[in-house]
Amino acid sequence: MSDGKLTRTIARFQAKIDSGSYYEAHQTLRTITNRYVKSKQYQDAVEILYQGSIILTKNKQYASSSDLISYMIQVYIEAGITSQNKEAKLKLIELIGALPDTEKSLIDLSKQSLNWSKVDNEANKFGDCDLHTLFGTKLLSTVGSSDDPSKLFAITELHLILGNHESLPKYVDFLYDWYLENPTVDAGLFLSRAVINYSYLKNVKFVDECVSRYISKLKASNAKFEQITHNELSIDFFPEHPLLNFLQLLVATIHKEDSSNKFYGLYNEYKGDLEEYGIISSVEYIGKLYFGLNLGKPKGGNMMANLLGDFFK
Repeated sequence: MSDGKLTRTIARFQAKIDSGSYYEAHQTLRTITNRYVKSKQYQDAVEILYQGSIILTKNKQYASSSDLISYMIQVYIEAGITSQNKEAKLKLIELIGALPDTEKSLIDLSKQSLNWSKVDNEANKFGDCDLHTLFGTKLLSTVGSSDDPSKLFAITELHLILGNHESLPKYVDFLYDWYLENPTVDAGLFLSRAVINYSYLKNVKFVDECVSRYISKLKASNAKFEQITHNELSIDFFPEHPLLNFLQLLVATIHKEDSSNKFYGLYNEYKGDLEEYGIISSVEYIGKLYFGLNLGKPKGGNMMANLLGDFFK
């Protein structure tokens, strides 16, 4: 399509939008796009959908804009355009990022986008980390106002842990704020989510950073602590938060390849706390993952894979 033809198509679309004929404009643009897809003029089809989505979003026609974004992903797939195409990915991120965080189609768009991003992407079998960060960030802001916050947070949390480095502070800060709403509970309970999730992924760098950030925030709140050495491992010891102490020792242990005995000792020492807070199975799996230990009842499969099993369906 020539630049002039594209400009005229978008101008006619804009005129219908300006007159308030939103549905007609949306359907007309879809019809035009269909023609280009059938003739395999994919780049033209993508550009029409891209421009149309921008205009619809500016006019607060979010459902129609989401529909065009969804169609654009379908065109990407048919055209063999993968997430390795930086321009294509950035277009998608821009359009989705412009939608309000409360847009109901975000979860469906996340599944569609991430399934697309897994195509020919051996480096990340769970989908593009930038897309995960985008969806995790947008959904996180609406968890508190959701009709089903537990379900929405479970989806949001998966996005955050599979996201890029920008996800980590948002995730940790949310967990810390969650603790502040429940100050009588061991602060380690909330941090354990991040430690366990990143440990499952063997992302030890992120494990370290989430613990450091969380504990820095706790120290700033004037929580009681002292620096101690436990089995040659140095930690900030919080007498009122045994689970938090365990997590620090756990993280220090998984850094050392030949620390199965230390891990087993920690497991036995804190077993009561792990059972009390319902994370013993997760810790046992970490023991198997890092040290080949078979603790507790046998568990089948990969726990992270199990968590993600239904997400991309």
